[in-house]
Amino acid sequence: MGESMSLIQLVEEQIKKYNMVNKGETVVVGVSGGPDSMTLLHILYRLREPLGIKLVVAHLNHQFRGAEADADAQFVLDAARQLKLAAFVESRDVSAYSYTHGISHQVGAREVRYSFLGEVAVKTGASRVALGHHADDQAETILLHMLRGTGTSGLTGMLPVRDDFYIRPLLAVRRRQIEDYCRRHDLVTRLDSSNLKTEYMRNQVRLELLPVLEKKYNPNFVDSLNRLAEICRDEDDYLEHQAEEVFFRARISSAGNALCLDAGRLSVVPQALLRRVIRRAWTEICGVQADLNYRHVEQVMVIINGGGGYRQIDLPKGVTFKKNYDMIEFTLDRKNKDIPFYQYLLKVPGITYVPELGLSIGAEILPVDGTMESYGFGSGQGYFDYDLLAAPLIVRRRLSGDRFAPLGLDGTVKLKKFFIDHKIPRYQRDCIPLVVSGNDIVWVVGMRPGGKWKVTDNTVNCLRLHIIDY
Repeated sequence: MGESMSLIQLVEEQIKKYNMVNKGETVVVGVSGGPDSMTLLHILYRLREPLGIKLVVAHLNHQFRGAEADADAQFVLDAARQLKLAAFVESRDVSAYSYTHGISHQVGAREVRYSFLGEVAVKTGASRVALGHHADDQAETILLHMLRGTGTSGLTGMLPVRDDFYIRPLLAVRRRQIEDYCRRHDLVTRLDSSNLKTEYMRNQVRLELLPVLEKKYNPNFVDSLNRLAEICRDEDDYLEHQAEEVFFRARISSAGNALCLDAGRLSVVPQALLRRVIRRAWTEICGVQADLNYRHVEQVMVIINGGGGYRQIDLPKGVTFKKNYDMIEFTLDRKNKDIPFYQYLLKVPGITYVPELGLSIGAEILPVDGTMESYGFGSGQGYFDYDLLAAPLIVRRRLSGDRFAPLGLDGTVKLKKFFIDHKIPRYQRDCIPLVVSGNDIVWVVGMRPGGKWKVTDNTVNCLRLHIIDY
């Protein structure tokens, strides 16, 4: 028992070190049925009482492997039933999704999986999703980044906590420790046959490259890469913070589809920060870091550093970069913009940034006074009875089937119908965030509050939510 106890202690230490969960929270555990996710589930199950958390199991069948995948799904259902945990098991046609979006099966599977886990969290009021990635996965990720070309951000690898939402409690654990844990506890696990196919680059790194590097060059290579990731994470955080300050000082204006920066201020910024400022500008207007590669960033830097008059280049995702003497501008054709599913824990009180939309939502708790109306239809702010709201509050993109009980209307209406009635064009609907509590929509941001939380004579504490559009 000694070794397995130390593994549980190691995981508990990691959870505390990175503040992965808080007492009273619900955590969705992504379970494929393989050794990593079964160990994750088993350890979190044993820690659920000391940590004061509730667990929910989620499994997605990607429909790649026919009967084998169906058996995986049944296996996970049975495992959850044995532990008396709620389980959400679904099938999605990842091949069709990947084809429609013109992306590889690997990327498609990841997007669909994360979207599914986010939806389960919304349904169950969970504020965390736990994933089973471990130290060997981390080493593979960093090596892959190196092989494809990366900056220091790529050397940070996977984060122990991402977006205050996804957590990786096993990130400091080696694969062999997981295999040993499964043996000691007689954990039955499933083998995913696609993990053995060497046409996938990641599998080549796992099965061929890493073993050679460990055997011939450095037996502690995986640990070395994990240490590198930790050092790079700290340095990356510092540089990001510096770049953020430069970005805000240089920013002149930001509306939904245009961002203007002072070119003079940027031309004196050290190159290491300038690259990050450009990526930060791109994220603000586009919502995602992906698709802007090294070549694009260098083109933009040459123009910023070059002085002179008017220059313009086209960047991916319908973004245009222009420089006109002392002004630089990123513009986006929003009509063609596909906004991915996103959700963030709403900081109350605090400011929650939604990079997909380039806006933030501010929240403050105020004692009630006579001027606070729940109404504010179509305004950038809303007031709510704070004591009636169940935490956690989440800001997310709409999902099909969302229903809404708007203030001023008896009963609920489909959100889609609500948008149609208010003549919101289809392409704009994904650009309107929702603040939700569980399955209830608290505020269709900037449009209408939900009736359930209206401010009345009995209200003691008010929650004021407002849009901060840069």
